[in-house]
Amino acid sequence: MARITKALLPIAIAAAGFGVAGFLVVNAPKPEPIEVEIPAKVVETMIAEPGAHRVLVPAMGIVRAEREVTLMPELAGMVVQQSENLVDGGLVHAGDPLIRLDARDLSTQLAVTKSELAQANLAVREETQQRRVAKAEWREVPKGFSDESLQYVMREPHMDAAQARRSSVRSRIKKAKRDLQKTILRAPFDGVVLSESVDLGQVVGPNTPIARVAGTDRFLVQVNVPVSHLQFLDIPGINAIGEFGSKAILRQSAGAGDEPREGRILRVLPAVEERGRMAQVLVAVEDPLGLKLEPGDRPTPLLVGAYVEVEMQGRTLENVVPLPRRALRDDERVFVVGDDGRLVTRRIEIVWRERGRVLVKTGLQQGDRVVLTPLPMATDGMLVEVAQVDDNATDAR
Repeated sequence: MARITKALLPIAIAAAGFGVAGFLVVNAPKPEPIEVEIPAKVVETMIAEPGAHRVLVPAMGIVRAEREVTLMPELAGMVVQQSENLVDGGLVHAGDPLIRLDARDLSTQLAVTKSELAQANLAVREETQQRRVAKAEWREVPKGFSDESLQYVMREPHMDAAQARRSSVRSRIKKAKRDLQKTILRAPFDGVVLSESVDLGQVVGPNTPIARVAGTDRFLVQVNVPVSHLQFLDIPGINAIGEFGSKAILRQSAGAGDEPREGRILRVLPAVEERGRMAQVLVAVEDPLGLKLEPGDRPTPLLVGAYVEVEMQGRTLENVVPLPRRALRDDERVFVVGDDGRLVTRRIEIVWRERGRVLVKTGLQQGDRVVLTPLPMATDGMLVEVAQVDDNATDAR
């Protein structure tokens, strides 16, 4: 009996402990629920203001000469004189002599031909006298005398031959004078020498390149733009009247001291470029080297073959809202803060995209507060707090 009592004693103690613990758990005071307040997300917004905004088409272009020729002499000869401006980068004016060839043989030939002209003139005068004598002697023509015989007697064939020889000699003199003029190779227009490959004493021929000269009055910048952007640009002969179309601003480098240059759209080439299937627009830049200005006032010259940044000013779109790209959600939606401070999704129609901003045609109204702050987990109805209204948000591009 005593053994049974000792065995049941631990069980009784454990049961009593569980009973007391259960009593305490059941009768313990219950905690009151606490409401957790989630703070509103602070967002930056801008006010939508529909209006008229000009389209800006950024692109890259390459400078090329509008007029470029490779000069070659028309005659063969030795170079006996060369202009000091006929060097790489030298400036030449229309009509300036660039090289002079040895003309002594041509001068001798001209002198010989002039002596032949004197003999031809003498022959014509002699035949004139012979005709007068024949007319005096043949006042009465015998009956049955043929017209052909009479012309021969009157020396008409002789006169024709003498006049033909004189005409031939005169033509040879004109050619000799032209050849003498061709010994001087002149600049065809105002230009800059891109390269030259001649020196004094060199014997050149009609197929010998002397120099490459580019006209300095105007350079062209070939700009590649998407074909879909052409409708926003004024292009002469297509959607604009006159010689020039939309204005363009060009920058040759990103340096702070680089002064922008102004150009105008001249025309569009009839074929797309092969690699990117882009339209090729030509922008004309007048006085690309600044030669019409004083040397101290000239800007950095445009260089043939250089890449330049081009910003073409396109047409003005009416009743559009400019938005910075950071305001877009999925490229077709924006968040707008309602009057109750909650988010509302708006679907928009983008009519133009450019660096840093888009122009929206539909989906926004005057006074809408468009959210600029990125909200990856935002949903309609989410409560937000407006931090500030940035009216110049679209200026940062």
